[in-house]
Amino acid sequence: MAVVLLGTVAIEPNRWATVDPSGQPTTELSAWLDAIADARFDGIELWERHFSAVDDSEAGRIVEHPLETRVFNTYASFDEPADDVRRAAATNAGRTGASGVKFNVGNESDQRDLYADRLAAFVDDLPAGTAALCECHSGISIAEEPAVAAAIFDRAGSADRVQAIVHTHESLDHLRTRFDAYGDRITHVHVNFLGVGDPGAPPLANVRTELEARINLLDQLGFAGTWTLEFVHGLLTDADRPGPLLEQAAVDLTLLRDLLP
Repeated sequence: MAVVLLGTVAIEPNRWATVDPSGQPTTELSAWLDAIADARFDGIELWERHFSAVDDSEAGRIVEHPLETRVFNTYASFDEPADDVRRAAATNAGRTGASGVKFNVGNESDQRDLYADRLAAFVDDLPAGTAALCECHSGISIAEEPAVAAAIFDRAGSADRVQAIVHTHESLDHLRTRFDAYGDRITHVHVNFLGVGDPGAPPLANVRTELEARINLLDQLGFAGTWTLEFVHGLLTDADRPGPLLEQAAVDLTLLRDLLP
């Protein structure tokens, strides 16, 4: 059975600093971990601020909870020459026991080799056996271009340490292009359809056909990695609170598991 995680950003109303411009989380994550486990998620993809922006007691409760942190989701900048923030992110990822760390390089096309070298240093700071997972986010990273991403990865490290994430909202053609460029490095999927038929995110039942097409393609391409339910219906609405969002996530998880190989 495929491993499916809940991205804790999904249940954080201040995910985009729309509630509090400081970006501080409004959700005490540890209070929801039992409910996430009861919904039968296999673990979490931990939004960095749910760990780095809280006190030691809360961070300890997250680490000590039986529900595993499988992926640590960092926003550490790769445009910053100093590596202090990236090193702190690597340290926090190590504290959580995550086996993967989501990251994005910057968007300056002439900095490709510098990004690769900073990524190589970041990987060296991660615990042995922990991989860096490029989200390759469109609009904010030069790695959205598959050929550029492949060049960065090849310079930065081997496929066991430098890996990549794809998204269900990507077109089928773009997914194929990414697999052609660096398919051996693609080990994780973010499930979200932000802005598809809805100003926020639709219930997965409303995009079942699109989701099934992407799952089938990934299976044909040989993908056998892990999945994160990243965003759910209810964000940016009156239901943008942990309880209703988690209820929707549980419904989406049932459908997703029905479709996964």
